[in-house]
Amino acid sequence: MDRNTVHLYEALGVPKTATQDEIKKAYRRLALRYHPDKVNVAEVPDHETRFRDIAAAYEVLSDPKKRQVYDKYGMMGVQMAGTEIGAQLIEIESLLCSLFLAASIIFVLAIIFFSFLTVRVDGKVNWNYSVVFIPLWILDATLAFMVISQLLRPVESDDDEDEDHEDNEDGASRGGSQDERKAQKLKEKKSAKVRGGLFSLFIVALLTAFQVLIVKRANDTSSISGPAVFAPYFVLEAILLLSSLLYTFVALKVAGQAEITGKGKLKIVFSSLWWNVIRIVQAVLIMLRIDDNITCSWGVVFIPLYLVGIKYLLQIVIGYRTFSQMQNLEMKQQGQSLMVAGGVVFAIVGSLSYALIGLLAARLDGHAYAVSRVLIPVFIVLSILLCCSGCCLPCLLLASSAGVDDEMERDGAQIRLVSPNLRIENGNLSSASGTSSASSRRFGRRSNNNSSQS
Repeated sequence: MDRNTVHLYEALGVPKTATQDEIKKAYRRLALRYHPDKVNVAEVPDHETRFRDIAAAYEVLSDPKKRQVYDKYGMMGVQMAGTEIGAQLIEIESLLCSLFLAASIIFVLAIIFFSFLTVRVDGKVNWNYSVVFIPLWILDATLAFMVISQLLRPVESDDDEDEDHEDNEDGASRGGSQDERKAQKLKEKKSAKVRGGLFSLFIVALLTAFQVLIVKRANDTSSISGPAVFAPYFVLEAILLLSSLLYTFVALKVAGQAEITGKGKLKIVFSSLWWNVIRIVQAVLIMLRIDDNITCSWGVVFIPLYLVGIKYLLQIVIGYRTFSQMQNLEMKQQGQSLMVAGGVVFAIVGSLSYALIGLLAARLDGHAYAVSRVLIPVFIVLSILLCCSGCCLPCLLLASSAGVDDEMERDGAQIRLVSPNLRIENGNLSSASGTSSASSRRFGRRSNNNSSQS
């Protein structure tokens, strides 16, 4: 969208902080100066354009709602705000901007956290680990605040049933039942919102408790056992596993009705549960290793993470082979290109990830690697992600919106809000032609009375 949010203020010669009275006075002064019946055409040949710009600016800035939209999204936002698609586009753009901002804050906090962790583990500072985890505490507090604010926000009722009033002639007699359905639907939405909010708070509480126990263990390795540290994490994993099992049960039930083969059902089970199993097995191995219940190398402990890479590599290879066997040439080329792109991404991300895992395993096994070197892949990835969320993606969003704006301008989209036929008398608008109708006074072009008289 066009982000010029000062053009209308410049047309009236007022700052963005101008009050409604100041905007009104500026409009009256300029309208009298450039009105076709008042201006000297020889001195101001573009008076009609100036008058239309002034009238258009006043039409927007005199309306508080339109002015608010203009201050955020520019003139294109004002033009589109009255349409359903425009309102959705504005809402989507606002949501994307919020997501980019949230992602950028998360990446900044992550970079700060790993920086603190680096200097602490390398012995550059002697902080308590609770100080090192301050960025994560900030993130936890922010998440909890967002969840609570969503819970406190009132639930808006939907007006989806308004069309039923137009289609049913006996709407008056059925109004009571419709009101009851709306009230019931609103009650269900409130209940669902409360359940979702409480569940989200519970998840945040589990993550916070897990971090607190990690800090306690890091400050004093003998103060708490590994199973106690991982207790909140395993509770969270149990919830996620239960959700995956329910999804798998429903998918298998649908597969049975569709008469899918046993091989297809195994694929459903694997795709639904493999990631849960990997996470749980990895957490169990780490828990056993930190308590010295097993004494193998940390490289062996991280085997589940290697299996993740093997899985995605096989998925890319099998996908490329599947697309290569297709008869449709267009789909074949698109699929192969997609798999090649996926392979490039996998090579970059995999190299950084497994470099990190290898260096971390070597460090934990006692090799004298500085943590600042071990975490180099982490800083690279976080820096790239921060660049994308804070700069590249917002710029692409603005560029695409500007392209839409230019296209609409080329199609002749413009606002004609006040006719230059109107003159101002005693502070009120009136028609230069006494026989003009009310509709012609609202929009239109200047009449050709002067040319006909000449």
